Amino acid sequence: MFAGTEKNQGTDSLAAIIVAAGYSFRMKRFKPLLALGGSTVLEKAVHSFKNAGIRDIRVVVGHRASELLPFLDRLGVKSILNTNFSEGMFSSVVAGVKSLGPETNGFFLLPVDNPIVKRDTLDKLQTTFFSTEFGIVYPTYQGMRGHPPLISYQYVKNVLNWNKPGGMRALLEQYEYDVSEVEVVDPGILLDMDTPEDYHQMLKYCGDIQVPSEEECYAIIKRANTSVRVIKHCEQVARLSCALGSYLIRSGCQLNLQLIRTAALLHDLAKGQSQHALVGAQMLVNFPEVAEIVAEHMDICLAPDQPITEKEIVYLADKLVMNDQTVPLQDRFAGPLEQHKNNQEVFTKIMQRFCNAEKIQTRIEQIIKMPLQEILKADLGGQS
Repeated sequence: MFAGTEKNQGTDSLAAIIVAAGYSFRMKRFKPLLALGGSTVLEKAVHSFKNAGIRDIRVVVGHRASELLPFLDRLGVKSILNTNFSEGMFSSVVAGVKSLGPETNGFFLLPVDNPIVKRDTLDKLQTTFFSTEFGIVYPTYQGMRGHPPLISYQYVKNVLNWNKPGGMRALLEQYEYDVSEVEVVDPGILLDMDTPEDYHQMLKYCGDIQVPSEEECYAIIKRANTSVRVIKHCEQVARLSCALGSYLIRSGCQLNLQLIRTAALLHDLAKGQSQHALVGAQMLVNFPEVAEIVAEHMDICLAPDQPITEKEIVYLADKLVMNDQTVPLQDRFAGPLEQHKNNQEVFTKIMQRFCNAEKIQTRIEQIIKMPLQEILKADLGGQS
């Protein structure tokens, strides 16, 4: 640890550096001004720090700086122009760090494409920074380091003098002995926006997903001439899906209950037609997230390291509902397996669906730390 790293308590001695100077090559759209959570990515990043009481917020700009400066003026934060932004992200880190004065005790460092950080996360980083002698404090989620680190001002000279490959990551790796990690319940620290797929995931995390209202769902069902029997099945699947989703959310999973309910209500929209899952998805072209779940509600595969999403929840709930009654998986599949025991191709497909449902059920039970039967009894009146 650095000698003489006495720290003055309080957020007034901390700064936040947001790096927003890059080209956004892989995203193919200008990341800072993309829509996110009712504002822009840049505004989200700024408000993350403002909500935590950080007043000294500096945004490093370069590419398309003229478009960002009006935003920064409105937000009341400092802009740092990096004329060398074409040299890469570390040049922007240098520009931001170089602007700090000795009155700064430490600084958060956040790429603009990691804009969603909870206030509680920033509070915990500050508490650790001021209550220990460590000069670098990282947030971690499920053991993985994320953004933003909180770094002592004592490292400013090291940043300005660094001329080796690897940028800021390589520099900080030289000082692992001065690192403290703070575990937080904040998956946002790991979310970035390098690609359009990443951006899509961030929109989901923020709830920026276009789904039809319940009234619209029933209008869509009516247009599709879905039978009353199928509608009742879908309503029961929706109820069970929301019960599962609620328990998972309380256990720390990031899920969209509105998306779960909507997809469950519409999953058998085209039941009775050939390849009804794909036909139903095509009817929902204006709601791509819902359509994706509907398209895959018949066949799905959960990889060992894959998180539970809305898609797996609807898939499992559908397999736990026979007609409009909840039943154990074994009961749900016993009839079809017996019926097709002499047709190897069909039997294998049904067995695969059964195994996939069991895997998802086991994963959910591990997350919520209780048997699924308890949820069925508590939330569905013991119909199972």
